[in-house]
Amino acid sequence: MLDRILCLANSYKHDHRCVAGISLISKQWVRLVGQVVPGCLTLREASYADGKEVRPLDIFEAEVDEACGSNCHPEDVYINPQPLRRVERFDQPHHSSKLALHVSKSPMVLDNYSDRIYYRKLEGAPIPNSIELVKPDDLWWWIRDEGGKRKHRALFRVGNASRIRYDFAVTDPVWLQQLNLLSPGIYPNSLLFGEKPHKTLLTVSLSEPFEGFHYKLVAGVISLPQ
Repeated sequence: MLDRILCLANSYKHDHRCVAGISLISKQWVRLVGQVVPGCLTLREASYADGKEVRPLDIFEAEVDEACGSNCHPEDVYINPQPLRRVERFDQPHHSSKLALHVSKSPMVLDNYSDRIYYRKLEGAPIPNSIELVKPDDLWWWIRDEGGKRKHRALFRVGNASRIRYDFAVTDPVWLQQLNLLSPGIYPNSLLFGEKPHKTLLTVSLSEPFEGFHYKLVAGVISLPQ
């Protein structure tokens, strides 16, 4: 079946990619799974015929096959091996209000202040959503060197009155390129945009089990001009 998808995440998944977004046909989240590596897309599968990778806020078409969801990733669907086809961008100021309709009002992925969920919790109790769009407040980017390896974290609240500050790893390759231009430190989100009015949303996703936990990740950073 041909589906048309608004991309809201193209995230690192080991050496491959996790591409997800909202189907403009079903109005539901979908996370694409390819034919080569279990649970993700290869770089080639996550690219168009011209070799360019799908980007957040691309609208693209994909040949979707059967659903392959699990307790921790109910949105997963297989795609056929045909290349993705770019349709248009969804990045103009007038798109902002339309995108806001997809922001989760009660994010389930956030759950609590922790950045992970014990894997046994989901073995017998599947979750309805493992990926959501949230509107962050008081957003900061934390860059640090740890054992010779660079780490990138998003620090944010959801709701100005909230006492919970979330602290999640960032896996969006395009945004990581921006953060890699900065020295280690903690930076307000506004610093990266200067005087240009903008709106930032985050795609938060739950990972598959890794060393006994499902980790909560910032899989996509979505910025629109105001």
